[in-house]
Amino acid sequence: MRPQIVLFGDSITEQSFRLGGWGAALADTYTRKADILNRGYGGYNTRWALFLLHHLFPLDAPTPPVAVTIFFGANDAALLGRTSERQHVPLEEYKENLRKMIQHFKVWNFLNSIMIVRC
Repeated sequence: MRPQIVLFGDSITEQSFRLGGWGAALADTYTRKADILNRGYGGYNTRWALFLLHHLFPLDAPTPPVAVTIFFGANDAALLGRTSERQHVPLEEYKENLRKMIQHFKVWNFLNSIMIVRC
């Protein structure tokens, strides 16, 4: 089984495998070297992503990924008073949610890198 690199994020990650997308470019770069797994969820913010974290990435996984990208922030930054305000996450909570995600992934001793991409 090839090593896995997981892309975890919002719609920017979800759509990253479209023509010319960064996920597609990454998959091309790692062809036959690693499997790139897309775990992008359109409309999600860091608060909602935390609910998925333990389900998607159980700490007792037999083969943890070698790298993870965390790409959230566009929905967290939704403005209050707009139709998308339910996605808004206050800045301090956003930072704490990212810290929790990083701590979760750090439990895997075999994980080589975590990349945070913020909007």
